[in-house]
Amino acid sequence: MYLVFDVGATFIKYAWMTADGEILEKGKTPTPVPPEKGIEDFLQVLTSIYDVYKEKGIVEGIAMDLPGQIDVENGIVYGGGGLKYTHGTHLGELLSERCEGTRVALENDGHAAALAEVWKGNASEATNACVLVFGTGIGCGIVIDRQIYRGRDLLAGEISFCYDDLSRKNIEKINSIDTMHSLEDEYRELPFTWSTKNSTRALCYRVAMALGLDADAINGERIYELIAQGNEIVTDIMEDYYFDIAKYCCNLYMTLNPDVILIGGGISAQPDFIAGIKKYADKLMKIGRIYDNMKIDVCRFKNDSNLLGSLFNFKQKYGLI
Repeated sequence: MYLVFDVGATFIKYAWMTADGEILEKGKTPTPVPPEKGIEDFLQVLTSIYDVYKEKGIVEGIAMDLPGQIDVENGIVYGGGGLKYTHGTHLGELLSERCEGTRVALENDGHAAALAEVWKGNASEATNACVLVFGTGIGCGIVIDRQIYRGRDLLAGEISFCYDDLSRKNIEKINSIDTMHSLEDEYRELPFTWSTKNSTRALCYRVAMALGLDADAINGERIYELIAQGNEIVTDIMEDYYFDIAKYCCNLYMTLNPDVILIGGGISAQPDFIAGIKKYADKLMKIGRIYDNMKIDVCRFKNDSNLLGSLFNFKQKYGLI
């Protein structure tokens, strides 16, 4: 049995899984948030979950995905996304030491989603694919010849940092994201990246501000409830959101020419989400026949993609597949 963690900036999801990827039990717990919390708090949460599951059976391995650039072979995290306290840590080694020497494998969250789809999902027949995962940030996994493409500095797929809606007159407003203490600070002070504009968390923040509500008052489910109630403000924001994602899908298709572009993350469980993106992609594709073969689909495993992909990464790293 394997203990698998899917770490986001808001929640740590975890699952008790078989070697074939069957989820027997799963749950989630709040992620320790910087700057109040640090790496020791993070490790304590993980080890407390391990302590529960080691009583259920032999933990053959710990698989984990999380934000940042991940040195898969050495278990080192760089960047860390919204969890800056993980930057530069030998997290795989630290976690193994606290979990009785259990083998650990780490992977980037976007890469994990892509691996799940390559292993058992909607990219299982693809040679090349691109997987986008919308959550607190935006994860991206680029698959070339059925392998994750990482790039020289492990940065391939870090599309959260792609610039969006930045004009020349605002260039002096660019500040280091490393100096910002919260996601809300990033949304206010750096609204020029794809993540600070189009992550699910950024979408919820934008809707909350438009409605004069606290940022925590809105989530993906609430957005769709408001749309169903006929709220024109939220509907208009959401249509812009679909349109922006469709544009990025077209740009990715022209850059990478994958067999398929898959969309995942919790919000992808809403049928209207992928339908809205496809609606605008169909209009954008009218520019010419070069888009005739572009295919956009939803991740098969939706919110469980990262869990499954993390396990697949563990099996790859330790020669079990």
